[in-house]
Amino acid sequence: MTNENNYKKIKVVAVRGLNPRVRAIRFKFIAEKDAKDFAFAPGSFIMVSVPGYGESPLTVTTSASQLPEFEIAVRTAGNNTTALNRLKVGETAYVRGPLGHIIDMDTIYGRELLLIGGGIGLAPLRSIIQTISENPQTVSKLTIIHGAKTPEELIFKDELVKWKSFADVHSVVDKGDEDWEGETGNILKSLEKIEIATNANVIVCGPPVMYKPIVEALHKKRVKKENILLMLERKMHCGIGKCQHCTCGDKYVCIDGPTFKYSDIENNWEALS
Repeated sequence: MTNENNYKKIKVVAVRGLNPRVRAIRFKFIAEKDAKDFAFAPGSFIMVSVPGYGESPLTVTTSASQLPEFEIAVRTAGNNTTALNRLKVGETAYVRGPLGHIIDMDTIYGRELLLIGGGIGLAPLRSIIQTISENPQTVSKLTIIHGAKTPEELIFKDELVKWKSFADVHSVVDKGDEDWEGETGNILKSLEKIEIATNANVIVCGPPVMYKPIVEALHKKRVKKENILLMLERKMHCGIGKCQHCTCGDKYVCIDGPTFKYSDIENNWEALS
């Protein structure tokens, strides 16, 4: 883990649109030493800032093997995310972290894994998918469910097709258009269709409103609650447990998470609301 207050300068090397509101921004560390000190792993997060606009908690969406370059997905929501989405190739920003707790990939090795991403919630899961794509034997079976309101709002559309070479991929939208050939309905409908081992690992990321029904559906499939990981979408500000923005019960999302075992928070109503 790097120094939580050590800002590192990064430069934009590529930008692409994922949907009308979300852009993928690829950065490269300007200093080689900073890249070597950047101990990112799936599950942790970073704070990215544009001077004069603040900073935002975001997740690296690429695997660690791609350093000294890394990518983030940014949805315009406030001053800093707006500033980030205005950046052009060659312009600079700053990053601190990684922060939070990583996902222990050793606990996943050799077992079945189900990833469920609602909307932009697929972005934090992408680093896990890319890590597994580099060594598909990491898991015995990989299933990915990605849901959005419309086909236009799906992200990483081109990669969803490529991932089918090593994973069972389900793309589902609330309402399709005349060109949509995928599943229609919601994530729960897709989840009901799949078979999953009772000892499988599941990682879920998306709007908090989706967590309880998904956990209930997984319980019906007899998935162990300690094997269900939830990436909480809770507003973080400082990233180091000082500002109180992300408290939920006795937990701080930024320092105790942002990924939690369901068994550790099942009675924490603030965490799941």
